[in-house]
Amino acid sequence: MKKIYPVLFILVFCVTTLSCKGLSNGKNDMRTKFSWNFYISSPVHYCSQIKYAKVYYGDNNETTDVIDQSTLRGLGNVNATTYSVNPPTGEVSIPKGIDMVWVSIADKKIYRANIKFSQQIQNKLLKAFREGFYSHWRESNMDFNELDVTILPGGHLWLYLGIGNLRRVLICDTLKGEEIHMTLKEFSEDFYNAYQTVDSLCADGYDTPYIIEHGSEYDKIWGIYAQRFNYQFDIQFENKQTELRKGNFIINFANGEILNHDDPGYFEQPSRPNKIEFQWIADDMLYTGHFYFDEEEVKKAFMDVYGNNPTQPGKIIIQVSKYNNWFDIYLEAGNKKYKFEKTKIHVFKQGVNDSDDKAVVIYDNHPQDGNDILNFIGE
Repeated sequence: MKKIYPVLFILVFCVTTLSCKGLSNGKNDMRTKFSWNFYISSPVHYCSQIKYAKVYYGDNNETTDVIDQSTLRGLGNVNATTYSVNPPTGEVSIPKGIDMVWVSIADKKIYRANIKFSQQIQNKLLKAFREGFYSHWRESNMDFNELDVTILPGGHLWLYLGIGNLRRVLICDTLKGEEIHMTLKEFSEDFYNAYQTVDSLCADGYDTPYIIEHGSEYDKIWGIYAQRFNYQFDIQFENKQTELRKGNFIINFANGEILNHDDPGYFEQPSRPNKIEFQWIADDMLYTGHFYFDEEEVKKAFMDVYGNNPTQPGKIIIQVSKYNNWFDIYLEAGNKKYKFEKTKIHVFKQGVNDSDDKAVVIYDNHPQDGNDILNFIGE
């Protein structure tokens, strides 16, 4: 690639320690009641079955309960999850705890979590609810309105706030249930009539071969996803007249968080990237790039570059060639630099004013994947 001349698009994360407070909603910072709903989810290939799940809120320990037994698809993903049958009406206080019992298909165990949220968790929830964020795509201030508990193997639970695919933040990754001794008949008469035992229920899952192949050890999968690092994105264009399109830089992180990078508001230090999408304009043409990081490579890159010092400042550099058809991607921090070689990329091109059905693929380094969905193992 020819020498890249960086256009001044150094993108900086708006972390909660910076002056993002109050950017999103313009409302009184002292609000204590909010509108939200309750959801349960699980990783794509690591589902669970629920006996019951409820979240507590308010001074009188009001509860809202989920409606279905099966958790569905994705870390923090409320677009395909079990949702509440009796959502809070209007604005209510923040969630204060959870009580839930479930079967982990991967573990072949029954767990219960009856947890009152610590003051630290409640403070984080309150801060996130109050700050929200500003959406360039919606051109408005946004408040979080989705509380999601994601069930992971080993009894682990991750607590998210989100609003659709506009933003999702992981509030707590340290909650954990305890294994309990309960028969399948006590858990569910229907499951008992169909399977008789927990082992039989878990062996019947269509994801069982996947779990056997990839394992389900928390520390080796989700413990890695939870790690956070101090880095930014630096997009560099060889064509110095290129314009990075504002409000169209979407990052999906390994820990399930989602960020539109241009939107200020509540967001913590990021975890490893999973997939990103951004748009740029050059010579009256609009380009949309999709970048899918390789899970093992991105794991190794951050280990090699950051070592035991995740707070040192770093950045992911994406260099775009003059003709928008070649890309070099690096991670660097301190005096260390790692070049990504396995990122899967495809780029669409269309006229600035054209509809999306006029877009054509001009770059694809993974045609063998076709339309396959590219997910991390425990996503």
